[in-house]
Amino acid sequence: MEAITEESSFSRSSREQDEGRYRSGNLILWMAAIAVLIGLNFASWSFCMWVFGQPEHPMNYRLLTRLDKLDPIEGFTPVAAPRGKFYSAKDLYAEVYPLGSAGVGAYNGIRKRSYIKNFVEAEDVTFISGEFRVISVENLDETDIFPVGVVIRGVSTSFPDLLIDLVLPTSEPPADFSLKKGTLIEVPESLFCAAVLHIERPDEVNMVVTATPLVTLRAPLNSGEPFRPRSHELAPDVSLVVTTPPSIRLEAECWPVSSDTSDVIEPKPVELLQEESESEEETEGNGES
Repeated sequence: MEAITEESSFSRSSREQDEGRYRSGNLILWMAAIAVLIGLNFASWSFCMWVFGQPEHPMNYRLLTRLDKLDPIEGFTPVAAPRGKFYSAKDLYAEVYPLGSAGVGAYNGIRKRSYIKNFVEAEDVTFISGEFRVISVENLDETDIFPVGVVIRGVSTSFPDLLIDLVLPTSEPPADFSLKKGTLIEVPESLFCAAVLHIERPDEVNMVVTATPLVTLRAPLNSGEPFRPRSHELAPDVSLVVTTPPSIRLEAECWPVSSDTSDVIEPKPVELLQEESESEEETEGNGES
């Protein structure tokens, strides 16, 4: 039988060394487990902040809508529509043109975020108005931002470098909607409130603006009745009842909405555009003097 000495495995010092190694090993494991939990907690918190902070991202929007964390998109009456600034084609072009690709991306993200959140946190909505010449009319389907309706591709009559994709969602496909190429349509201000959702730069000069009307409701005839869909007259004898779907598709391939390329405006050289801008500034300066 082994004698219990200071050097044996049963000695007090040997047991204390074994317990010390055991405790230090457990402490390292616990520290590693706590670090992993802290990391997972921080990652989940960051992910939630990103999802709720940027609902305009397609993946985030799909997740939030499936979890019913976003209110359905709603239409407005002319009186209840959010307040904002109405831009002509030229003014909107002048505001967006200096932005780079990153700036335009951020600009588009803010517009989409405001729209899907019913402009609750928006203080200054960007609207577009003016007269446009119709280039094409296409029906919407499930692959577009709205599943049913039409999109009108038009070019500004006052500033031809800007095109518009006027998206008109409906509850049912229109049975008779004949808007011929070359027809002039007017996008009014308060009775339409065409909110800008997206801006595309196909080249250095031209710009395609996607907009949709916010005014899609009419006040009820009697109190207590629901709001009625609003019909918009786009041209003489051409009208459409516009409704607001509760959700939207935000995938990158949905923008711009119109696929028409049959009437592409001839690109104007950037140098010529700059010369025209300088000429306008000189004219304004002479007028002031």
